[in-house]
Amino acid sequence: MSEQQNTTADFTFAPGETSVVGDRFSPSVILFWLKTSVAASTMRVQYRSPNTLLGIIPLGSNTQTIPLRNIASVDTSTKFNLGSLIWGLVFLFVGLGCMSSAVAVGIVLILLAVANFVNVMNARLDFVNQAGGKNSITVSILEKDRLMQLAQEIQKLVFADVAQLRHQESMNMAQQQFAAQAASTAIQQQMLDNQRKAMNQDENQEAGK
Repeated sequence: MSEQQNTTADFTFAPGETSVVGDRFSPSVILFWLKTSVAASTMRVQYRSPNTLLGIIPLGSNTQTIPLRNIASVDTSTKFNLGSLIWGLVFLFVGLGCMSSAVAVGIVLILLAVANFVNVMNARLDFVNQAGGKNSITVSILEKDRLMQLAQEIQKLVFADVAQLRHQESMNMAQQQFAAQAASTAIQQQMLDNQRKAMNQDENQEAGK
């Protein structure tokens, strides 16, 4: 991806982590200069997303790290944000009402309304764990296609990790079965040896008589 190198530089990866993929997205149409960074490796997924107030005021960021084996699926969806629509209507009506008495306040409120209206629709990336819980990232609806591409890349890592885990479990089970068979064979051999020794002792006693 075009921003993969910049994205992966936002996070720290261990030397053994491979197949690193990542990208950066705008959290909304209005806040195009802010970026949500997402990166994944063969061991974990990391993301950093900005927090905002009323959809336009930046308030720090949220950083999360999720072990890859805790992820059951990676899903994308288009979300309708009812809260943004309601706030947009509220700001619009109040702003229009203020235009006759306080033009500056009215303009600010109308701008807030527009900011909320353009964020009514957005794209979302969900990391779903085995219990059904989700870690979600919301980005601009204009970047849905890129978000889906990254989701597919991360899903491949998840499937590969599951396949590796199943292979390891199968190998461990085979080793346990082999060890159990070897132990059973050793016990049988010891029993045969004890029987032979007992028979030899009986024969020696009979010969001594």
